Amino acid sequence: MSTTTAPDPRRVALWAAAQGWHVIPLSPGTKVPMRGCARCSSGTKERPNPRYVQHDGHGCECIEVGRPCHGVLAATADPERITAWWARMPAAGVGIAAGPSGLVILDIDCHDGQPPENPAELLPGVDLPDDLAPGSIHDGRDVLALLCEARRARYPEGTPTFTVRTPSGGVHLWFRAPAGTTWRPLVGALGWQLDVRAGSSYAVAPGTATRAGRYTLQGDCRTVAELPVWLARDLDRTGHRVRPERPRVVLPWRTRRSVGSGYVAAAVRDELRAVAEAASGTRNDTLNRAAFSLGTLITPAGLDRAQVTDALLDAAHHAGLPEKEAQAAIRSGLSAGARQPRTLGAAA
Repeated sequence: MSTTTAPDPRRVALWAAAQGWHVIPLSPGTKVPMRGCARCSSGTKERPNPRYVQHDGHGCECIEVGRPCHGVLAATADPERITAWWARMPAAGVGIAAGPSGLVILDIDCHDGQPPENPAELLPGVDLPDDLAPGSIHDGRDVLALLCEARRARYPEGTPTFTVRTPSGGVHLWFRAPAGTTWRPLVGALGWQLDVRAGSSYAVAPGTATRAGRYTLQGDCRTVAELPVWLARDLDRTGHRVRPERPRVVLPWRTRRSVGSGYVAAAVRDELRAVAEAASGTRNDTLNRAAFSLGTLITPAGLDRAQVTDALLDAAHHAGLPEKEAQAAIRSGLSAGARQPRTLGAAA
């Protein structure tokens, strides 16, 4: 890929696909992804699009038929589709979808602006040196250097990896996500003027020109290094890593207290077990019904309301219901049941 002449966008897109990266076309002269048809663009506040139809991008018919739409959702590494896109839109820029391409891109901004007055906001959660000189931080490059100093790490711009300079003077450091990991974009979470492009976000490929200027390769490296371990740890700390949800393990539940005796005690145990083992989506209703049922027993069986409440809360906690939600369901259920006391026979 040449750095001295403006490359053909189609060739850039095909080169990127050959690296295993997924691409999307950008509207000429902008960083905005192309839309597949008029119904997919809402237009602007000044000029709204009357043909726009609000819809979920995952089910958009444009994507189903292979048109570029909804940004990263349409990204592809298919050479035939890429060739067809740029045959219709030869001036379109090239965007690289970070998540589908397995990339984590560190966006180092160099925007004008005053750094935070509180130095702790430069790198939230990082212990900064006591001798940090006032006025020594001007942009994202200084903040990243500060992070590297705190972590005793090599400044990433010196790391041999694919590096792109932006029209505003910023730098994009492209890294390969470690195997088996998934990452998300979060603006400013790592530090002031440090952003991360990952997951559902994208970066502009070198060679693409916008009204602000052209994105260009910096240096001679054409390969992408794996995300440095120290930086991965910090991005994990700041919430950029997507952790898979662990399935909730429901252990057999036993009431820790005896409520009532005989028939009443058996009825109480049955209701509590139903609450503790309730499936997600039915837990609140099950708790409310159990509280109502036990509320009808409080007066005729001489049950202690506070004891019944504690037993229901214990079962609700086991089921995973939030405290306030459980308390509200128990309170309303017991009150309603107490107004309709049950008639107990000799078995009670």
